[in-house]
Amino acid sequence: MNFKQLPIFIPALLVLNLVFLSCDDTGVLYRATGDYFPLKKGTNWQYFDGNDTIVAAVVDDTIIYGYRCILVYRGAQAEFWQKDKAEIRKLVEKKVNRAGYDFLLETQFRLYFSLPLIMNNSWHEVYSDTLDIYGDTITIKHIIRGKVVSIEDIVVPAGRFTDVYQIALVDSLQLNDSLAIQSIQYWLAHEVGIIKQRLIATDTLEQVLIQFVSPDLTIP
Repeated sequence: MNFKQLPIFIPALLVLNLVFLSCDDTGVLYRATGDYFPLKKGTNWQYFDGNDTIVAAVVDDTIIYGYRCILVYRGAQAEFWQKDKAEIRKLVEKKVNRAGYDFLLETQFRLYFSLPLIMNNSWHEVYSDTLDIYGDTITIKHIIRGKVVSIEDIVVPAGRFTDVYQIALVDSLQLNDSLAIQSIQYWLAHEVGIIKQRLIATDTLEQVLIQFVSPDLTIP
């Protein structure tokens, strides 16, 4: 390639990209190239659950159990996330108490979101193991299923958001003959992340975004 041609070649690529984006009537390119789960240091969200305000903040990169990840504090609780172009994973720890001591049954990063987000796309992971704790045999089977169920425009206290993905996760944990199922719904907005989440277990708990601050964007 003649290097003298580079100043002409690069603007041509930019023009082509602009043409593709301008022809994107369905918003597919806009959504596919956007970050729906930003984890940049300094980003924080404020949510309201009907009673209290919960603050979530990205702290920094860290290492846990030998794995590099991103530390996020949601209220007083630490969350550990891994993210690349294909998936977003969250550290899951399942414990059982025996003789006053906690024993880990599962400690690993589980798949929460498969990328890119595509309407009706689904994913699932199964973890199973059998452990002996003080002569007590415990069998664990932990399944997490996810699906993109809708793309919609929604309004929360922080404002109106378009092209929002609704993700449904079903967390099924079986310990021997005991089965616990928990459903979580997330609404993810372009360049903002979670603007609403709903936990359906014994009771239904919902959090909605009231403020978003990042190094690149602030809402409202």
